[in-house]
Amino acid sequence: MTSWLPLLSSLIVAVAAVLGVVINNRTNRAAITAADARNQTTLDAAQRNIEAANAATERREQDKWRRDSILTAVSSILESAADVRQDLWDTLDLKAESVEEVDSFGKQVLESISALNGFITRLRVLANPKIPSRCEDLVRTLTAAQSITVQRLKVELDEEATMDDVNAIRTLWHKAISNTVEEERAVVNATRSELGIEAISTLPQLTPEPMDPA
Repeated sequence: MTSWLPLLSSLIVAVAAVLGVVINNRTNRAAITAADARNQTTLDAAQRNIEAANAATERREQDKWRRDSILTAVSSILESAADVRQDLWDTLDLKAESVEEVDSFGKQVLESISALNGFITRLRVLANPKIPSRCEDLVRTLTAAQSITVQRLKVELDEEATMDDVNAIRTLWHKAISNTVEEERAVVNATRSELGIEAISTLPQLTPEPMDPA
């Protein structure tokens, strides 16, 4: 019996060694699996951060493009409106010789006003409804001012017009020009509000020039 003791001892040691290896392998596999899970979690988090950063950058770029596009369209409208208003104001020095000349002038101004509609269409896509709505109001006001300017010029050409007629149309004309300035201010304030810029309360005012009776 004693002769089997060394063999049994060896078997016990071998079994213990095998069990140790198996247990160690299981521990290593568990550690590797846990490490892989942690790495995957880290990679997933990093990927989400990258995607979020890219999305934020894209939104900023889109917002900048939108803001720039709105500013470009509104600036074009205001510049053109100011040119039209100046053309109407310059009729104070216009010495029209015929109704046909007045009609030709009025047609040219209307064409300039109609050109603003393309910018307004663009704003309907880019901006909130308030900006294109204000721009449409400006176009209507400019059109009314153009019509009154043509009427004023024709009255001034009419030899049968009385001074009351002339003064009445001139008063109406000055009011129409002032209205265009008010509408320009409304467009500016609506745009500044949309873009988060403090609204302005004053713009240069037009001071009607005294009209010589004649």
